[in-house]
Parts: sequence; structure tokens; C-alpha cells
Amino acid sequence: MRNETSFWLGAAAITVMFAILVGFGASGAAVIFLAILGTVAFAGIGWMVRRPGDASWLPNLLVIGFIVKLAGTVARYYMVTTLYGAGDAFRYYRVGIDLAAEWRSGQVPGLRGVGSLGTQVVEAITGAMFAVFPPDMLGGFLVFAVIAYMGQVLLYAAFRRWAQPHQLKPYAILIFLLPTYAFWPSAIGKDAIVLLGLGAAAYFVARSLQEFQVRWLIALAFPLVLLGFIRVHIAGLVVGAMVVATLIAKLPARPAPGIRLRRIFVMVGALFAAVLVITVAPDILGVDITSTQDREGFVADVVRRTSERGTVAEGGAVATPWEVPGAVAHVLFRPFPWEASSIQHYVAAAETAVIAFLTFWKFPAIIRNLRRWRSNGYVVFSTVYVLGFAILFSTVRNLGIIARQRGQVLAFFLCFVIALGWEQKKRKQPNAQLPVLSYSGETDL
Repeated sequence: MRNETSFWLGAAAITVMFAILVGFGASGAAVIFLAILGTVAFAGIGWMVRRPGDASWLPNLLVIGFIVKLAGTVARYYMVTTLYGAGDAFRYYRVGIDLAAEWRSGQVPGLRGVGSLGTQVVEAITGAMFAVFPPDMLGGFLVFAVIAYMGQVLLYAAFRRWAQPHQLKPYAILIFLLPTYAFWPSAIGKDAIVLLGLGAAAYFVARSLQEFQVRWLIALAFPLVLLGFIRVHIAGLVVGAMVVATLIAKLPARPAPGIRLRRIFVMVGALFAAVLVITVAPDILGVDITSTQDREGFVADVVRRTSERGTVAEGGAVATPWEVPGAVAHVLFRPFPWEASSIQHYVAAAETAVIAFLTFWKFPAIIRNLRRWRSNGYVVFSTVYVLGFAILFSTVRNLGIIARQRGQVLAFFLCFVIALGWEQKKRKQPNAQLPVLSYSGETDL
């Protein structure tokens, strides 16, 4: 790498400065330890997983992204502990410390029976993580920030399986530097674990859709179980999008031997997973999804509860196909700048403005390349996931909640925009432009 020594010295200096600023007083030594360990670890990860298409910049960007993540974690910690002084993070931290003592004594703590199943599962996971060493509150935030950042790395790795080399850097910059990923999933709670599970699920889906090898479908079961316990609707979206992608995505022009038979096996396995999610969803959600009355009551209750306070958008759940584009705009581009009322909203509005600009800038290229959409299985998966997410979250009218959950859909929307719209600059040689949509064929992770 160019200027490698200078880069490492700069990264070390920034890490030490960060540790000095926040590592004393109430924060404790855990912050210093985790900040340095995380920076070094992700520098090493970037070095190990680099490929010819990103070797010159990926290790550096992973370190820069983690430093941005540290800044977002401190900001999130300040918001939770100083501005609000309350929140789920406090409860997860207290319960996690209690459960950590049980883990260290050799006992496996059971679920406490207090709160939702997802809450209890996150408490148990928090206790297991804190059993290694009990961090202070900010140290706990950093533990979860590292978990979330690993999910971001996996989302990039999934995209890299199917993208062209010139599309990798813009996607990586957005995934590693956007405030949505630096700020929201950096607290003790569900968001970080869900992002890790979603990143792992996306990676195994990307591998499964290449040559339909069953081993990747088996591996996919683990993040799906994690997501199912915490947010079953996200697990359902992953499974549903994979079923659709398996059905309609085109096979390679020269498919590998036996790929059609393996495709059938993967389809059967994905359908089985879909049936399983539908079976367990009523117990987790507390609603019979086969009953029209129960579904309508559940949707109406979500709309009502998310419209009681905060910045609320008018409207309701999607009822017709014509309302889907509005739902996509709702979950991806709100709040608009004129709807912002606090510093968090202004940051979110600035970010959504950038995403909207990128979308409209690349829109002509997206339209040109849409005819080849089916040739990229991961883009098909991402498209279906985004549409499903928009329909589900159209019931949530609170823009603060939307901003917090946007990280669970934004990576897939950016995949659609960049894979279809980010064309390689034309070269002087004839026929030098790479195809926009195809499996890259590289190996990674």
C-alpha cells in the first residue's frame, strides 16, 4: 500500500487521541482497550479479505470506517445517557451484568420471562458477551458497535460477490461511512445484533444464489434463527426475497454441471424456511397472520402507537400496489429537510438528501440497465427485500423510528442503485466497458 507507514501512524494517533478524550473518568479502561483492539482487528480483516478489485483501498477504508464508527458510538452514548437519561440500553446493560455473573459461574441462564422474546434473547446474548470482562456503559456500547461493524463488513462482502470492480468503492464508502450505520446500531440493544445477523444472512444468500450449493443454505440457517428470535419479520423478508430470487433470477450463460438440480434443492429448502417462519411468527408477534381480522387489528395498532409522539408522517399501511412507491420513499427518504426538528433529524435529513440525489443522478442508467436486472441474482434479492421492507414499515409513521431502522434496508437499496446505475467510464478502446450486471466470479471471506 502507498504510504502504509504514515497511515498506520495516523490511525494509531487517532486511536490514542480518542482513548484520551473518552477513556477516563466515567468511561474506564475498557474503552481504551476496545478502541485499540477494534481498530487493529478491522485493519487486519481488511488486509486479509482484500482482493485485486479493492486491495489498494479496502484496508484503509475499514480503519477509517471504524474510526467513524467510534465517533458515532460516542455520539449515541451521549444522546442516550445525557440528552435522554433513559432507554433500553440501560436495561440491557444492567441485566447483562447480572447474567454475566451466572455465565462466569458455569450456569447457562434461562430466559427471564420479562418483555418480548427478542428482548430476552438480547439480554441473554449481552450477558454472555459481558462474561469475558464486565465493561462500563460506554465499553458496552463499543462491544455492540464492533458487532454492528462486522455486519457492515459482511454486507460489503455479499455485494462484492456480484458487483463489478468499479462499483465496489462507492458502495463501500457509503456502507462504512453513512451516519445511519455509524450512529444508530452502536448502542447496547437489538439493532447491532440484527445488523450482524442481516449481514451474515446477506452473505450466505449471495453465496447460495451463485451456484446453488446447499452448504450455503445450511449456513444461512444460523443467522435466520438469530433474526427470527429478535425480529421475525426481517427473517421472513430475507427468506421471501431469496425464494423470489431463486425462482426468477437467470442462470449463468454457461451454467455449471448439476446447477439446475441444486437450484431445486435450494428452492425447496428456502420454501421450508418460509413455512417455518410463517409457523413461528404468530407466537413471536402475538397475532394470527392467517386471520384477516387479526392482521388488520395488528396493523392498525402499529399505526396508532407510532403516531402518538415524535415527528409523525401522515398516511398508513400500503393497501394497493400504487402505494408501494410512496412507501419506498417513506422508509428511504424521510425525514425531508423541512421536517427536521432536532440535531438527529437534521443529520438524518442530510443523509436522506444524499441518498435521494444519488438515486436521481443514477436513475437514467438504472432505466437503461433494468432489462438486465434478472441476470444478477443478488440484485433481484435486494430489490424484493426493499419492496417487502417498505410495505411492512409503511405501518410505522414515526420518522424517528424509521430513521433508526433504515440501516436494515439501506444496504440493499444501495446495491440496487449502484449495481444498475454505476456504469464504468467509457474507455478509448472499443468494447472495453465491462457488463453492468453479472456475477463477478471472485472468491472472498
